[in-house]
Amino acid sequence: MAHKEQLIAAKKNIAWDFKPQFQRVKPLFENALVVGNLETVFAGEEHGFAEFPMFNTPDEFADALSDLGLSVVTLANNHILDRKPSGAARTIRVLERSGIKWTGLGHDGTGSNEALVLEHGGLRWAFVNYTYGSNAPVPSFDDTRGVHLNVISDEAIRQGLLNARAARPDIIVACFHWGNEYQFVPTKRQRAVAALSICEGADIVIGTHPHVLQPLEIASSEHGYGLVAYSLGNFVSNQRKLPQERSLILAVDVQKTGGKAARISRVSVAPTRISVTRPLGGSLIEVVYAGESARFNHEGLPTSELKKVQQAGAAVLEFVGAATSPDKEGFYTLWSADFPELLPKGNRKTPK
Repeated sequence: MAHKEQLIAAKKNIAWDFKPQFQRVKPLFENALVVGNLETVFAGEEHGFAEFPMFNTPDEFADALSDLGLSVVTLANNHILDRKPSGAARTIRVLERSGIKWTGLGHDGTGSNEALVLEHGGLRWAFVNYTYGSNAPVPSFDDTRGVHLNVISDEAIRQGLLNARAARPDIIVACFHWGNEYQFVPTKRQRAVAALSICEGADIVIGTHPHVLQPLEIASSEHGYGLVAYSLGNFVSNQRKLPQERSLILAVDVQKTGGKAARISRVSVAPTRISVTRPLGGSLIEVVYAGESARFNHEGLPTSELKKVQQAGAAVLEFVGAATSPDKEGFYTLWSADFPELLPKGNRKTPK
């Protein structure tokens, strides 16, 4: 997301630069297929840049995401129509200019409920994406303005995952904008949608919208094991209440050997915190790694802020029930196919 304070911090005279907001965690994304939820739009300066409740962010934000390494963004969320279908359509054009693929909308040759299929690391990945609804009116299927939003329904999920399976991918990822904001426990509907998605062939289910962490679970899937992450919190925003400034980067390792089907082999997390400091001459908003890896020395952070970062990391790791020490890349093992008894047991606690 991009709130007012992030816009202020990114304004550099007559230009915009959002890249500093992500530089501290950029090493976590090396050599990965990186996927995120884009909960703002690029409707253009003529519509006025603004934050909640009607987002509109400078195009340079997309450039910063591309520089960070984002490969795919999901667009089916309650803010994608903040500046009408025309704003959503321009958002797609800006993303494509930045080299970022997208899913969750039907637009200009991409059919509604069509799976995004791409290759990375020798594997074929398929993505589908849906939202509970929108803050603005949802265009109908025959809308002449050319944008259709994928909305959650059992019928849509079944058809979308059927479309995904038809592409014969190695891994299918279903992404949902769902649940209740600021609630740490998934709703019955979230659980039902996740179960349906796994049953219909999804290997990974990722959720957004609550703005706080929710549990991660391992389920049986067509490929042996499936992952459900009900909510990963806020990667970047200016929501300042403690649970909302804590998040994690979720890493899923997939293996495919010989003629065997691909399988999830490891699930790990890197805890993060949205840090706000006020050096001379303005404010600085950064996504900061909150773990204990030697790769991240947090140089330049004030002592008081470093303490908050450490506390945030401890709270995140306790909530998800991750391993006690990170690997050399900074990720903590949550679950491994080689040691399935590592199924997280600490992810029912409410963060303090």
